Amino acid sequence: MAADIPPCNISIDKEGNWYHQGLPIINKKIYLHLNQCLAQDSSGRYILSMNGEECYLEVEDTPFVIQGVGASPGPDKPTSLVLKLNDGTEETLNAETLRVGQDNVLYCKVKEARYEARLLRSAYYQLARFLQQEGDTYFLVLGDNKIPLTNL
Repeated sequence: MAADIPPCNISIDKEGNWYHQGLPIINKKIYLHLNQCLAQDSSGRYILSMNGEECYLEVEDTPFVIQGVGASPGPDKPTSLVLKLNDGTEETLNAETLRVGQDNVLYCKVKEARYEARLLRSAYYQLARFLQQEGDTYFLVLGDNKIPLTNL
């Protein structure tokens, strides 16, 4: 039963930094392993599941953050964008999931659309090169496609 799952004393801040009892988790192997053990329960809470045991962790915004955005195949008129995530992985942006949140923070879905991810400021500026504004609407321009950004 979900009520029986204890807290981990682990938290993730809005920049994607992990902490245990308020201290940063700086060991890269531990950090990457924890990212692999992350899941979400049916109520939307984040859990760590390791060796048959589970615990809840506190997430300030999203557990995954986008640290960088690159054009593929090239910067002139790219047809897709590659996201660099805080867990060391890369994946192609699903442009239809790109949304504008509070304070104009950009979010998208990652990990086969299972998780929401926040674009860090540097990634936001990298992606901004591919945005166009028409009136009050912003569009992501990839190749000949213009995808409107929606609000959360």
